[in-house]
Amino acid sequence: MRWRHGRPAVDDPKGKGEPDPSLALRSDVLFRAQLRSVHAGRDRVFAWLMAAQWVFAIGLAVLCSPQAWQGKAPSPHVHVYFAFFLGAALSLPVILLAFIRPGSAITRHTAAVSQMLWSALLIHLTGGRIETHFHVFGSLAFLAFYRDWKVLLTATVVAASDHLVRGLVWPESVYGITNPEWWRFLEHAFWVLFEDIVLVMGVLDNLREMRTISSREAEMEQLHSRVESAVVERTRELEASREQYRGLLETTRTIPWQMDPQTWRFTYIGPQAASVLGCPTESWAAPGFFEERLHEDDREGTLERYRQVLAEGTHGEATFRLRRDEGGWVWVRSMISPPGERGSAIRGIMLDVTEQRLLELELRQAQKLESVGRLASGIAHEINTPIQFVSDSVHFLDEAFSETFPLFAKYRELRVAAVAGPVSPRLLAEVETVETNADIPYLMESVPKALDRVVDGIGRVATIVRSMKEFAHPDQREKVDADLNSALSNTLTIARNEYKYVADVETDFGEIPKVRCYLGELNQAFLNIIVNAAHAIGDVAKESGQKGLIKISTRRHGDQVRITIADTGGGIPEAIHGKVFDPFFTTKEVGKGTGQGLAIVRSVITEKHHGSVVFESKSGEGTTFVITLPIDGDAKPVAAKAA
Repeated sequence: MRWRHGRPAVDDPKGKGEPDPSLALRSDVLFRAQLRSVHAGRDRVFAWLMAAQWVFAIGLAVLCSPQAWQGKAPSPHVHVYFAFFLGAALSLPVILLAFIRPGSAITRHTAAVSQMLWSALLIHLTGGRIETHFHVFGSLAFLAFYRDWKVLLTATVVAASDHLVRGLVWPESVYGITNPEWWRFLEHAFWVLFEDIVLVMGVLDNLREMRTISSREAEMEQLHSRVESAVVERTRELEASREQYRGLLETTRTIPWQMDPQTWRFTYIGPQAASVLGCPTESWAAPGFFEERLHEDDREGTLERYRQVLAEGTHGEATFRLRRDEGGWVWVRSMISPPGERGSAIRGIMLDVTEQRLLELELRQAQKLESVGRLASGIAHEINTPIQFVSDSVHFLDEAFSETFPLFAKYRELRVAAVAGPVSPRLLAEVETVETNADIPYLMESVPKALDRVVDGIGRVATIVRSMKEFAHPDQREKVDADLNSALSNTLTIARNEYKYVADVETDFGEIPKVRCYLGELNQAFLNIIVNAAHAIGDVAKESGQKGLIKISTRRHGDQVRITIADTGGGIPEAIHGKVFDPFFTTKEVGKGTGQGLAIVRSVITEKHHGSVVFESKSGEGTTFVITLPIDGDAKPVAAKAA
């Protein structure tokens, strides 16, 4: 990957720094799709605008053109017929095309022609009042929303032709006077052309931004595809490596041992133990050796597991770390057998599983990469939406303030004139005209709304970014006190694109204390369960067409915190309840899951945090996962199981 213009850009497949044709093609497809959507949306707006103008014109004709009496019977003025029939001829084609051919070029050009002719009709109905001429400029501004400069060209030609023809044939209907100056047409044309230049600049700028956004979306899609491919390939390699290691492990010599549970002293240790910690076997038999070599975080849980085997008389196992003589730690898995009928010592075998733990860590990192790859596109989409309406609002504010600058200049001129002496009526008229053009009441109403939209959009982006930052908590060497309610909220924000189309989320967070934990790993565990719930509901939603529900609650129970995550998916078949936490076991189709999600959940909850994770599930009724964590970070480990 290389960087371009401050953001990552995907290199071409040949690695020569040349643009990727497929990326450019996809960017163009996204751009055209977005532009079609804009055109179709504006078509619907103009359909409603045409209907509103029609009704307005009829009302204007009735109010402004009183009935003409012919004999003893009153009859409506001819303007009423103009408004009704000519208004219908102008409005109906646009309304029909907006629903029959939304987004097509003929629809928007028809809208441009009709809108300009509406301006002509309204100018005629009001007797050429100068105020009504502003309808032309407003219409051009509305047409600019199509983001197609050709539409503005069509509208300009129609408006200019109308003023020229009617100015020559019937000037009173355009200018309100019978003999206007010959340069009136050029004056109107100049101001229309001036607005066209400003609007075309804005349209071209909007199109450039749309192309930039489309390019970024195409790059994100391609990056997402490559990350997924890399994750699948890496996972396949790691699985092959794990199978190879399993074959080697089965031929490795095991270390037999025997221990006095009263003093935790080895009464016997196999000779293979010398190479494990780099110390002679005689050292293993020293009093206190086992407890001193145990890692501080594993000591209490390991000894408790040994006591449990002794008390219950059942077989068990424990995984812990032992300190080597030269420094560093060795991961050891110990199989524990209870005392026999003739003795009180416990015995078993130990295996050096350090390399296996490293492989599991690599697999866990691969699963994290899979999560990042899966969520990247959704996060980009979530951020793009508020950024888009922030951009639109900023452009509106830019245009709004640009229109008020001439008014400020006139106010300054008025102040200077007032200081110098009496103010001329001409200057007051100019100030009034500029103030009318600026449309201050509209700006006073619309500018605060635009600012509110900007603040809201920036707030949404900040929330997503903050959630991403807190979710991507770096791996910790030590446990820290963390707010799990906040962690769950951040995880829901990150995973929103996974569930928002198929499920609603309901949270019921109780008052719980901070929990001492590895927050980054707990975030990953929560994410795995939530994503699995979304996928389960999605499979059901395909058939029913209805959204499901994910419900998350937290409660304190004594010295523990309980997190419940329930979904209304299809449930887990009872036949596989005992396999869901097994590594590489998955019911998803090939390429959609690695089978590591719930295995990581069990490892994080039970081994890293000495908690428990259980679930209740019935086919067709959904699944509920219950996670229990010790508040102080220490408790005896409880195996994950199905309730």
